[in-house]
Amino acid sequence: MEEQNKILVIEDEPGLRMTLSDLLEINGYVVSTAKDGLDGFNSILEFNPHLVICDINMPKMNGYEVLSSINKRMSEELMPAFLFLTARVQLEDIKQGLKLGADDYILKPFVSTDLLASIEMRLKKRRALINYSSSNKEAITEAPNRANNVAINEKIGIPVGEGIRFVKLSDVVKCEAERAYCNFYLSDGEKILVSKPMKEFEEELERAGFMRVHKSFIVNMNCVDTYVRGKGGYLVLTDGSNVAVSARKKEAVLLALQAN
Repeated sequence: MEEQNKILVIEDEPGLRMTLSDLLEINGYVVSTAKDGLDGFNSILEFNPHLVICDINMPKMNGYEVLSSINKRMSEELMPAFLFLTARVQLEDIKQGLKLGADDYILKPFVSTDLLASIEMRLKKRRALINYSSSNKEAITEAPNRANNVAINEKIGIPVGEGIRFVKLSDVVKCEAERAYCNFYLSDGEKILVSKPMKEFEEELERAGFMRVHKSFIVNMNCVDTYVRGKGGYLVLTDGSNVAVSARKKEAVLLALQAN
């Protein structure tokens, strides 16, 4: 039997909190509620919802603080979908919510059908992601193993000057595209400029567990220290550098990090 989707409502106004709870339960969702931002933050960790509906102006923690705190706490986990429900309509407010990684921004007073449609859209995307994870479990879980085994024992030939330099794949942190050239960054801080495009090395690197996270970067997933959430987010690598993650690669990157 398919698991019922769980939704957490974080809203400090009791009447609206109850209205939302009733609406969602009638439509088949398992619902939990929180009366303020701090209660909501703790409830996300305890209830583990698939989706969160969160007000912005609340006592103890506002909605932005809740999302920011959850971003840090669950930086390498698959986050619940996050919808802001608020009367604040300023463009800067909307930009701030989206910058933090909110999935949607619904204004009060809301139309029930619009809210339900947005919820189902976000949950459908989540189900697709879970199905993708299940159907590709072997490929996803094997990539880190290849990185652990192949990268440690094998070397990659990097053209330098008139010859070829052989570098351990485990010593390569990332490869960066630079027009018709590319740069290899090593764990000791060395950068090797190569007069060939990055795509020439992509297949070999991916076989060793590396991953293209952006059109300009292929990353050694064993060298990822932290994922920082955002529209696409970015990776903090073990050499201290940051690499942007493209929005379309975000979910695959999170899955790979969870499997690693």
